[in-house]
Amino acid sequence: MSRTATVACLTGAGTAPELMAEAVFALDRVSRLHNLRVREKHAAFGGVAFARAGQMVPPATRAAILAADAVLVAGAEEPALNDVMGELDLRAQATRVRFGHDDDVLIVAPRSEETSEWTVERAFEIAERRTVRLTAVGDGEWNELVDRVASGYEHVRVEHIAPKLALPLAAFNAARFDVVAVSPAWAEAIGEIIAAPAAARVAAHGLLAGHGPSLFVPAPDGGFALAGSGVVNPSSMLLATAMMLDLALGQHAAGATLAGAVSATLVDGPQTPDLLQYGVGATSREFTSRVVDAYQLTQPWGSAA
Repeated sequence: MSRTATVACLTGAGTAPELMAEAVFALDRVSRLHNLRVREKHAAFGGVAFARAGQMVPPATRAAILAADAVLVAGAEEPALNDVMGELDLRAQATRVRFGHDDDVLIVAPRSEETSEWTVERAFEIAERRTVRLTAVGDGEWNELVDRVASGYEHVRVEHIAPKLALPLAAFNAARFDVVAVSPAWAEAIGEIIAAPAAARVAAHGLLAGHGPSLFVPAPDGGFALAGSGVVNPSSMLLATAMMLDLALGQHAAGATLAGAVSATLVDGPQTPDLLQYGVGATSREFTSRVVDAYQLTQPWGSAA
């Protein structure tokens, strides 16, 4: 990264301040490791902003959003998030799920029929730099669109799976997928099944923009703890940060380092209380500190992208 990238960090109420603090800590450390220059512009939205400024999305927050290279949100449950999204040219939704040490699935779907071709193009671009595999899930028109776009990506191996076959595979063998391009009709079902809570599994979401900043947010239930307790589970927030590095800032190696370290910590590291059946759980900072410690073990060869 030859220039300084600006990230608008939008923080809502509840557990959002704790989640954003962990994201900033992890982002700072991975940026140092990969020699990146990232400037954070912090702004409130939702109930917190209304209490301070009398508006859910104040002018200063809007300005920070529109001037940013990416938007990182803590507070997926805030109704004002729809207002934030309305400011941006968001064309596709992406859900990333990691489970175990290395399994990683990215589901991409258009937000409207008009952005279908743009979304499929983006899915192929992502597949090219991952495992050069793409699975298409949809009906005849969707499959025709995928095949048409595939002609420009001859190195990507395309697999078509009927939705009724994809659903059980998503439930019982999700690791067979890498990048999944899903038609709008099936996107919610496939995403929810693959992202269903399970041991050492974490999901996060992104909304990809055609122009201007894309937006990244943890799963709506990504806190798993009461606000102010210091034991909120930050794994989904950290994965959202990794998605931002990869899909918005073009820092693929840094994103892979952070995502891999989150998975390693979920498998082998200290567990926050929501992940334990008994015993004393780790604090949010203890969890994130273990993630940071795992950077050196999980970063891709070649480090700086």
